[in-house]
Amino acid sequence: MTGFNSNDPQAHQDTNTSTTGHHHAPHHHPQKLNLLQLAILVFYNVSGGPFGLEPSIRAGGNYYAILGFLILPLVWSYPEAMVTAELGSAFQSSSGGVIWVQTAFGDAAGAFCGYFNWISGATDNAIYPTLFLTYLLGDGFRGFTSFCYACVVSITLSYLNYLGLEFVGNSSIVICVIAMSPFIIMFLVGIWKVKPERWYQMPEEVGNIEELFDDDFQTAPGLLPLMIGGVFIRPFLNNLFWNVNSFDSAASFAEEVTDITTTYPNGIFLGLGLTYIFYIVPLLIVTGATDYKQSEWVDGHLATVASDIGGKWLGAWTIFACGISNLALYEAELSADAYQLMGMAEQGYLPSIFKIRSKYGTPTAGIIAGTIVIVIMSAADFTQLVEILNANYAVSLLLEYFAFVKLRLDRKDLHRPYRVPIPDWFSFFFVLPPCLAIIFLLAVSSWLTYFFIIGVFVLCLLLVGAQQVFREKCWFEFDNANTKQVRKEYVEIILGSQETSGNTDHGVVELVNEKAQLVHSL
Repeated sequence: MTGFNSNDPQAHQDTNTSTTGHHHAPHHHPQKLNLLQLAILVFYNVSGGPFGLEPSIRAGGNYYAILGFLILPLVWSYPEAMVTAELGSAFQSSSGGVIWVQTAFGDAAGAFCGYFNWISGATDNAIYPTLFLTYLLGDGFRGFTSFCYACVVSITLSYLNYLGLEFVGNSSIVICVIAMSPFIIMFLVGIWKVKPERWYQMPEEVGNIEELFDDDFQTAPGLLPLMIGGVFIRPFLNNLFWNVNSFDSAASFAEEVTDITTTYPNGIFLGLGLTYIFYIVPLLIVTGATDYKQSEWVDGHLATVASDIGGKWLGAWTIFACGISNLALYEAELSADAYQLMGMAEQGYLPSIFKIRSKYGTPTAGIIAGTIVIVIMSAADFTQLVEILNANYAVSLLLEYFAFVKLRLDRKDLHRPYRVPIPDWFSFFFVLPPCLAIIFLLAVSSWLTYFFIIGVFVLCLLLVGAQQVFREKCWFEFDNANTKQVRKEYVEIILGSQETSGNTDHGVVELVNEKAQLVHSL
């Protein structure tokens, strides 16, 4: 007789399949994501185009900005995309990296991974409605008026998200074509104006970082000096990390694709290719076709450069493209966050209400929870919080990389529809470069960031404690996948004994019930 192992990968796979299907709305079969829809969702969860790369140039000059966007996607993005393709296809759970970490290290580690990831994503998503309004209406709307407009935009976009993942995917494709078109034109027009020697512009000599950055978070003291080799390393690395990460969000869509063996990994890799191309090509054009000083690359300077290259109409089009791109960024992030909450409910971390789908197949409670956080945080200036959000996401990403290594070494029997083409022993070395880069990113962070990480850690402890209280008091209904799996295993034992003895052993039946009740009470 074999006892139940709560960390058994196959048990998670079987349970996820049954629970997810059970909670679809009656008589509704949501459309699955095709290759292009998934790729665009990945693209907008990670990037959304070259909008927002100005701080990298301002912090490191043309040369180091280009070098950063050439090399760091290979260090950060590529391993993350590959790990997501393997483990996302293996578990096929909306919880994403949560179930990877849970299976590798236990329930507590899975909870912390999920909470750190969701807090970072949900709060970061609050910036996009405000940015959309800024591009649409200018800086004239501030205070309560801006907050009200942002709330209306957020709620409207959330309702559109509620209409289905296929709708989000199709609308994101349309937005992507419109938003990326000015950069295609910029390439065709600007390539003839490029002077390659401008790519080698080294950082300017600046006596004080506040001459380039007046952000208190970015200039606050920390463990390491702010300038290394002439580069203001903290804003430089944080901008790069913010622009090229979040491929693990694709794991939340693994259950929603047409074919897990082909559509899912190829969609992730296509999203990776789009991200790389739409950073490095526009960056080479805007730095090579113009001769701006490093200090002039302030936020939104990309539109000014577009005007210089193609005329005022291209600059205006770039501003419009950036505005609508924020809509797709919002939708993609909200979808990933909502599906993650649904997956966490399926694993028993959250009340069962979070795994109930709407008639459109979307996780209603997750969308509402994300929208509430976004509305509350709409008044905050998140342009100053990139470092803090990065740090919290980096913690969850480290846990996912550790889980990848442990599962490769300890769960060799786990069925992986896609497998990273490396031997198991090499898995540690495969994720070592991104882990070291993340550790360095955390090392250059400010003391304020460390305090914030500690605060989120304490909040996670409180959430885990609250979960236990809610279970014991029966204030909310929690799905316990372990109970279902225990019943399945022991029923199989009963059926096996019936085949051999021809009758039912009432003692075994009682043991099944006692075991299930015990697991349910945990």
